[in-house]
Amino acid sequence: MKKTLIAAALAVASVASFAAVAGDNNQINTNQLDNFFVAGNLGKSDFRSDFDHKNSVFQNVRFGWRWNNIVGAEVGYAYLGRPKISDGINTFTAKTQAATIGVNAKYDFYQNWYVTGHGGYLRSRIDGKWVSGSDSFTQKSWNNGWYAGVGVGYNLTKDFSLGINYDNYHVKYGRSGANQAQANSNVATYSASVEYRF
Repeated sequence: MKKTLIAAALAVASVASFAAVAGDNNQINTNQLDNFFVAGNLGKSDFRSDFDHKNSVFQNVRFGWRWNNIVGAEVGYAYLGRPKISDGINTFTAKTQAATIGVNAKYDFYQNWYVTGHGGYLRSRIDGKWVSGSDSFTQKSWNNGWYAGVGVGYNLTKDFSLGINYDNYHVKYGRSGANQAQANSNVATYSASVEYRF
C-alpha cells in the first residue's frame, strides 16, 4: 500500500509541474464544463512476470475532466488480457481486469500535436483457472496496484483526437500470508486511442 501511495504522489507531482508549464502557453478556457472527455484504447498487452506472456488483447475506456483542458482527474476500466502458462499437461489462465482512478494531463505543443500523461491507483480483478487433464479449479483475486502512461497524438478537430500510447499496470494475484503466495506482474500495454471532448 505504501508503494501505491508513493506512486500516486509522484504521478500527481509530475502532472502538476507539467500543467504549470502548460498553463503559461495555453489560452484559458473560461467554460470549465467544456473540459469533460471520454477516451478509448485498443491494443496489445505484454505480461512481464512468471507469465511472460506476449500479445494479449488490451482494451481501456476512461472518463475524465481537465482544468483549462490541461490537467484533471479520470476514472476508467481496463481489460488487460488473458495470459496463459502451459507445460503440456497443466494449464493456467488469468483473465485480468482493473478499475482505475487517477490524474491526467494533455499539452498541445505544436499546431495540432499533443502529448499526454496519466497515472494513479487501480483495483485489479484476476480470474484464475487451472486445468489438469479433466480436472479444473477457479479462483478470483482482488488487489490494489498502480498504473501510469504517456502518449502522443493529433487533434483532428477541437473535440476529437487520435493518439498512440504506452501504459504500465502493476497488478497482483493471490494474497500474501501464511500458506499463501502472491504473484506480482507489470503489464506493459501499447495501444491506439480516440478521445472525444464535450
